[in-house]
Amino acid sequence: MKATKQKKTKFLLALIIFSLVGQIAWVVENMYFNVFIYKMFHASPADISAMVMASAVAATVTTLIMGALSDKLGKRKVFMAGGYILWGISILSFAFIRTDTVGLLFPAATVSAVCVTLVIVMDCVMTFFGSTANDACFNAWLTDSTTHESRGAAEGINAMMPLVAILCVFGGFMGFDLNKSQSWTLIFILIGAVVTVIGIAGFFLIEEPHKKADG
Repeated sequence: MKATKQKKTKFLLALIIFSLVGQIAWVVENMYFNVFIYKMFHASPADISAMVMASAVAATVTTLIMGALSDKLGKRKVFMAGGYILWGISILSFAFIRTDTVGLLFPAATVSAVCVTLVIVMDCVMTFFGSTANDACFNAWLTDSTTHESRGAAEGINAMMPLVAILCVFGGFMGFDLNKSQSWTLIFILIGAVVTVIGIAGFFLIEEPHKKADG
């Protein structure tokens, strides 16, 4: 009885933190990356459109492929926890995409153009890890770990997290001056670190669901 209660507590904790932190990362990517690339590197509307399109394609393809792969291997825990760690590291990498640091590596290039290209490429890389860990494997883990009786409550918690994440991000961003590169550096370090730590915690919190028999 005690073991069952502990298992339910671990599942609920994993559900809340993985869902909330994942949604916070997506809110920042979906709503603020265009602000970042525009304010810091003077990206054109065409650049922003290219970033959005590339990210959308990466997310769609990744979710289909990695979801099927995790189904075949039956390793939700590794894909989720490991995916969140790599997702966090990829978010951290944006802290180093700055005109001063990139200018040292590409002194003869148009620094802003190089930074825009790097942001678009790394956005796709970040989306790959995020879609693998969250869109594909987290949602599959949620389904695998619940029964018909408990799934409604779990899905209800998961469904409200995007709204909670928007409130967290909008409230948190009010304390930053988004015209300063130092603010963006701190934002990416904080979010990247939190996502990485959650991924590490996942190895201890997540229970590998038993594969349900067909039929």
